[in-house]
Amino acid sequence: MKNLDTIKKVLKLVHKLQKGHIATIIFARLINASVPFVSVIYSSIILDQLIAKAPFEVIMKNAIIVISYGLVVSLVYWALVHVIQINSNSLNGKVDQLVCEKSFDIDYDILEKQETLDLIKKADEGKNSYGGIDAFCSNFAELIEMIAQIIYSVIILIPLFIPSKNMVPGFFAGLINQWYSVFILVAVLLCKVLVSSVINKKSQKLQQELFNKNIKINREYGYYFNIMFDYSLGKYIRLYKSQKMIENRANNTLEWMENSFQKMIRRMNAIQWPDFLVQFIVQFTSYAYVGLKAIYGFISIGSALKYITSYGTLVNSITGISYRIIDLGIKSEYLSYFYDFMEIQNRSYDGTIPTEKRDDNEFEIEFRDVSFKYANTENYVLKHVNQKIKIGTKTAIVGKNGAGKTTFIKLLCRLYEPTEGQILLNGIDIRYYDYKDYAKLFSVVFQDFNLFSFSIAQNVSGDIEYDCEKVVACLEKAGFEERLSKLEDGIESKIYQQEDKGIEISGGEAQKIAIARALYKDAPLVILDEPTSALDPVSEYEIYKRFDEMVQDKTSIYISHRMSSCRFCDNILVFDEGQIVEQGSHEKLLNNNGLYSELWNAQAQYYE
Repeated sequence: MKNLDTIKKVLKLVHKLQKGHIATIIFARLINASVPFVSVIYSSIILDQLIAKAPFEVIMKNAIIVISYGLVVSLVYWALVHVIQINSNSLNGKVDQLVCEKSFDIDYDILEKQETLDLIKKADEGKNSYGGIDAFCSNFAELIEMIAQIIYSVIILIPLFIPSKNMVPGFFAGLINQWYSVFILVAVLLCKVLVSSVINKKSQKLQQELFNKNIKINREYGYYFNIMFDYSLGKYIRLYKSQKMIENRANNTLEWMENSFQKMIRRMNAIQWPDFLVQFIVQFTSYAYVGLKAIYGFISIGSALKYITSYGTLVNSITGISYRIIDLGIKSEYLSYFYDFMEIQNRSYDGTIPTEKRDDNEFEIEFRDVSFKYANTENYVLKHVNQKIKIGTKTAIVGKNGAGKTTFIKLLCRLYEPTEGQILLNGIDIRYYDYKDYAKLFSVVFQDFNLFSFSIAQNVSGDIEYDCEKVVACLEKAGFEERLSKLEDGIESKIYQQEDKGIEISGGEAQKIAIARALYKDAPLVILDEPTSALDPVSEYEIYKRFDEMVQDKTSIYISHRMSSCRFCDNILVFDEGQIVEQGSHEKLLNNNGLYSELWNAQAQYYE
């Protein structure tokens, strides 16, 4: 039932994405299937005419008919194949786009799970490899073609079993001249179909087993293979002489894949020999049956050629149908991974309320008894956090590594949903707001910020359309002005090596572009989540101070396990083991002689 349901889904999806594609494939298959039958019919007629020494003009007329028909059908089929190839390419692109859109739409906490990443890999393997949607369409059309071939063959074979008026003495002559002699050919046909079906099922099962085993191995091998061409890792590989380690891991994975494939081939060869034996029996029986009819004079020599060819096509088509049905079922198994991925349901509440459009940007965010733990874990990262953040204030969040600072921000940005408690914006649970509208409130530079191998302007704007003057202004504010002035293509310069003429940038320059991106968005709430953790405390303080001057009119939150951002903030939140253990101004917290004072004194030498 699941396979049938998947088949319906695939046909519906293909029709939706590329209307007329399946119909075009089927039509091309049907007209192409008629060519062998027209050819064999006229060939048998021509052979009989040659034996009967018919006039040359009559023979040539039939020859011209069959050649002309073949030529016309070939031209039409060639044109249809051209259309099918264009449609297939378009279809594959649209399916890839669906996967991308789904990946972008999935809740962040669902997307980062290992099981989701495995499902994405299976979905990609399913739609591109054994279960490719394009291959599925071709197989479905082949199934229709084989049904047509069966119909053509049966129509041609019917006269073979009509008793001849020519009476010939002898047991075999009398037997094959009876209508029920058809059961001789039916019996060997059923035997062939039964054996082929069993073998096909076993073969497809072996292939599916290999497919399922290779999901993880293919991902691992792809990782090792890509490492070899990742120039950003090249320096580490060379300096630490890691070539042998990587090659060893890749070779072990490749050896496992090769051994698995060879084992599957041996097993498939072991189960296929009965099919060759039955095929021999089918051919021998059909040739003997039709040959005896021709010898006894029940049919002509030309007709014998026609019937043997048609019966062979009938056997292959019926056998092929059983194979195609099994194959479609197996491909549906693969494609079910694709649909399992596409049908992942988001768990977060899909709000509809727009955020208030206020000229004064007067918003208030409140964490009300918020606790959070990651999926499949029992330990809480945040525990009973209560805090208000008023728009327009400057807040520093400090604490040791693993204290829950970044998780606090991810909850604020709705990348995660609280396990317990609520986060409110102006008294309303943030889940009830339209997510895209809510996300406009935040400009964030995370510790593990990333840039794309696009132009600098596109990295800053996050879009293909942008305000050039604004991009330049944000880059200048972020301190990228000097490097920008030396670039031949300016803000249109591509970064990294995935693009033609891509330029390399340092970590500090990448950081400045990331900060410029946050400035360009011009959101009312700006967050720096330890993007400078790799720098020394003094440099970090200078960057935080300069950034604070850039966003004087905005709410800002600075996260660090160091104290760089604290002295110019209105309020400081001190996190420890998932809780806010202290809060207040710099002077107040120093006088408390608590954790903040301890952290400050440990780093005070850098700020004196």
